[in-house]
Amino acid sequence: MKLSKFPLINLKQRYISVRLKMTVALVLAAGFVVSIFGFTAMEHYQNQQAQLKLSYLDNYALEFNDQIERLSDSITYLFEAQTLFSKAENMSELEKYLTRQLPELQWLLPIVNGCTVFEVDNYTCSASDSPPPKELLEQVTLRSKPMQLLQCSEMCYLWISLPIRTRSSEQGILAFQLELADALIKVTQRDDIELAIVDLDRPLYKSILLATNTQALSQQWFDSAIEYRHHANMEFQVEHKTIVGKLYPIKNSASSTLKLVILKDWSDQIQLQTRFENQLSILLLLTMALSIAIGLMLMRRPLNKLRYHAASLPTILEDESYKPQNNLHLFNDEFDSLDHISIELADSFSEMRSSIAANTKVLEKMAMEDPLTELPNRTAFLEQLSKALKEAERQGDELSLIYIDLDNFKTINDTLGHDFGDLLLVQVAKRIMRLSEFASSTFRLGGDEFTLLINKKDKDSVLGFAYSLAQEISRDITISGVSMKVTLSIGIATAKQAEYEPQLLVKYADLAMYSSKRKGRNCCTHFDIELARQNDMVFTIENQFQNAMSNNELELYLQPQVSMKQQAVTGFELLLRWNHPTQGLMNPGQFLDTVESGRHILPLGYWVIDKSLALLEELNTKGYNGLTIAFNISGRQFEDKNFAQKLISKYKTISIGSNLLELEITESVAVQNYQQVKNQLNEIRGAGIRVAFDDFGKGFTSLSYLSNLACDKIKFDREFGHNAITSVATQNIVLSMRKLMYTLDYEILVEGVETLEHANWLKQNGFDKVQGYFFGRPVTKEAALEFYLRCNDKGALLDQSGNIIHLHPLFHIPQTDVHSNGNH
Repeated sequence: MKLSKFPLINLKQRYISVRLKMTVALVLAAGFVVSIFGFTAMEHYQNQQAQLKLSYLDNYALEFNDQIERLSDSITYLFEAQTLFSKAENMSELEKYLTRQLPELQWLLPIVNGCTVFEVDNYTCSASDSPPPKELLEQVTLRSKPMQLLQCSEMCYLWISLPIRTRSSEQGILAFQLELADALIKVTQRDDIELAIVDLDRPLYKSILLATNTQALSQQWFDSAIEYRHHANMEFQVEHKTIVGKLYPIKNSASSTLKLVILKDWSDQIQLQTRFENQLSILLLLTMALSIAIGLMLMRRPLNKLRYHAASLPTILEDESYKPQNNLHLFNDEFDSLDHISIELADSFSEMRSSIAANTKVLEKMAMEDPLTELPNRTAFLEQLSKALKEAERQGDELSLIYIDLDNFKTINDTLGHDFGDLLLVQVAKRIMRLSEFASSTFRLGGDEFTLLINKKDKDSVLGFAYSLAQEISRDITISGVSMKVTLSIGIATAKQAEYEPQLLVKYADLAMYSSKRKGRNCCTHFDIELARQNDMVFTIENQFQNAMSNNELELYLQPQVSMKQQAVTGFELLLRWNHPTQGLMNPGQFLDTVESGRHILPLGYWVIDKSLALLEELNTKGYNGLTIAFNISGRQFEDKNFAQKLISKYKTISIGSNLLELEITESVAVQNYQQVKNQLNEIRGAGIRVAFDDFGKGFTSLSYLSNLACDKIKFDREFGHNAITSVATQNIVLSMRKLMYTLDYEILVEGVETLEHANWLKQNGFDKVQGYFFGRPVTKEAALEFYLRCNDKGALLDQSGNIIHLHPLFHIPQTDVHSNGNH
């Protein structure tokens, strides 16, 4: 075939057909895609090799550390530190036992030295020229748990130290020096690797302190590795072999310059990578050749019809007549069918214009209207709000935004179903619309949120309308035979407060609405700048609290719990305080709600537990006996299924004498996850930890839950007891509950006792244990213990001025105590 007859090139008209251009573009695109694929595949393979190399080396480093841990665990297990040592009468007896048993232990473990440490600087060792490291002994004494230290001089050894306590309460340490050669060799048994411990501060020829040398050329490996010791990753050639390696820090080493060197023969992987690269290159060349062949097959006919139809498209779009080409090929291709399609397109396009015009109005309505309530939706709200604010700003008028949220709507949905919830939203929308003549526009933003725009009304008028709206909605609503009351949380903001900015106005109204939620729901709140400040404080608290525990900014204050009959302090409740660096001393009410909903609440709970146990142990050490230490935790602590076990484990490690630990929870905590809380409370009480229910009589109180949950004490809320002074009905309830609690064998403590009148009424009616500002405010640990000692010296309860509290009926006070004026 001559070039002039080739259908894709017309030499007279000097054009190249579109199909030829497309084919060339296809070949070029195929080449580009294949190249990208090859490069990506190669890079992916190399990355996999690099990750595999690091994974190998990291696993060996972990295995070395595991070997060290196994040695430590073996020593701890053999000596049974918690049982065997407690049977020894004293340290001298334990030293003799170690001297006898050390030779037998050396058959089991690579022990080269064993020491009995009476004090940090007082010890005896089987090899006196190798004393235990002083810093290790100090750390074991400080932390009271087994610890280990890797120490190197000319050789490397592992020191393992165990804290001990004899039957005579003598405390000391056992220290063992172990060789590390076996630990290194065990790591190399799986594969052809070499390990060594090096000191980066030493000269090159002295830097290797301990090495395995299991390979034929291991010495050359290490000689080359030492030259690369300051590189993050090593790779070098030894006798035509590629050796890779890496330096790792050694856990519990005496010096940060001690490193673990791991070397591995990587030659096989290098060969595999080279083979993969060659095969991939051949595959890419074959793919390119195949794409070129397919492109040549496609270059058969010009695309005149395609160009014609491209020129005819404007005619079709302008709804004009379409004329097909006259010359048709004998064998029609896909482009010839465009004639028929274009005719149909011209006809259907006219119909489409009419259909689009009819549907546009429907779509506009759908885009701006909520399908459930038929109120304008969020899109319409934002558009209308922007227009209304511009007009109000231009006229200098006021514009108010009312933001409405239904209370407890999620609970209704979860309890009665989403269909019921939808019907409820429709009824609420209808009631809002009945009163919306006062408002210029009403919208449903989505879910259970509604908004209203009100023009040219003062603050009092808008608030009055909001309360009327809340009252109208709160009337009984009956749906499918179910009657219920629905309450609203309403927030109000004005355009002038938001400087006529739409987003700011919505934010302010939303903040005011959430303020209504925090106040207890079913109320209206008008925005003021204090709400914005409180919102900023929430984020500030969340960000700053993560450093509060580590910076020792948190502190537990102690409030006394007293017995009016015994005239004595019987215990303390621990209450959290935050010594904020800029805000000063903060009460829990200022930050705990924010922490409760964040990620710091579980670590805070365990921090409180540790501090409570430390206080118990301190009281026992000082000889303060018979005191109860009560602490509070969040209900979210029970989301940890192992919470009870962790608490019991910590509790068993301390010595508390006759003192008691008491866990306080509210009943609402138990209701949220009843079965899990019940099981964990049973475990906690079984371990000897008391359980108290706090805030009894406040909010939701269910005797059915109370009777089924493990409990030792019931703490009556302050309002539950204080109202009994003036209300006969409340007196009957309180006295009946006291009788019921005593029948169930529960101890009772009344909170919030702030006056002598309240205390006398409680004492006359059979209550004994109380807590409140009248008997002592929350104070620091030092002040609380000082108050406890003063009460003990007087043999009576004292007020904040140090005077004896005289409760009815009067009790006898020794004359010597009365005239001592606290100078005991």
